[in-house]
Amino acid sequence: MADAAESYQHVQERLIAVVTDPSTTMRTRVPACPAWSVHDVLAHHTGYIADVAAGNFPEFSQGQSILNEWRDAEVARARDAMTARQVTERADRSVESLVTEWQKATPSLLELLSGQRPEAAPFGSLTGSIALNDLVVHETDIRSALGLTRAAESPALSMALAGYGMSLSHRIRSLGLPALVLAYAGMKRRIGDGEPGAQVRADRHELLRVMAGRRTREQILTLDWEGDPLPYLSILSEFGLADTPTTD
Repeated sequence: MADAAESYQHVQERLIAVVTDPSTTMRTRVPACPAWSVHDVLAHHTGYIADVAAGNFPEFSQGQSILNEWRDAEVARARDAMTARQVTERADRSVESLVTEWQKATPSLLELLSGQRPEAAPFGSLTGSIALNDLVVHETDIRSALGLTRAAESPALSMALAGYGMSLSHRIRSLGLPALVLAYAGMKRRIGDGEPGAQVRADRHELLRVMAGRRTREQILTLDWEGDPLPYLSILSEFGLADTPTTD
């Protein structure tokens, strides 16, 4: 099995090469994150990693579970306030400054991804997984906004898919829905308990984009489904479905 810390660093280096390229326009709008530019997306992720290193998550109350942001308005507001702060605090910073901050804060994250001191992290063992998931998704957001081709598949993509699948499983179980089967790369993964109520087939990339809230209802329904997709549509992503179709 690939190492999560090494996998994170691999994607980090790949994305740093993109944002520090002299041809990159950091104020380019990112369709997958409509209110943000490339600079804002980088600021958010950098801010999250810096917050992990500093233990700085003032928006969240003790006992709040990030897994409940899909149905708990208070948790969703805390998440939005956190990301807004991360972007606002870094609005006037250069890309070089952001990259330096990101790199300096990364060792603390790598400890979490290596299984060290999860009890000290704000979201427990989920803290590192959130960071890896976030980076994988935002790399595609940025590359697509800049007109770049999709990055090569890496172990981090599979890890992010597993992470989002765990979150989806929590939502399916919370609602008492039948299991959902994700079919990809010649494999089938059951999400939830009991006999499946439906199956959706796509590649890893597309399934991750669905669960990360980067696809509209119409786009999701055009995928290769067996069974009834309707009971799952509203919970496929913890962030809700996209309003505007994107391709990447």
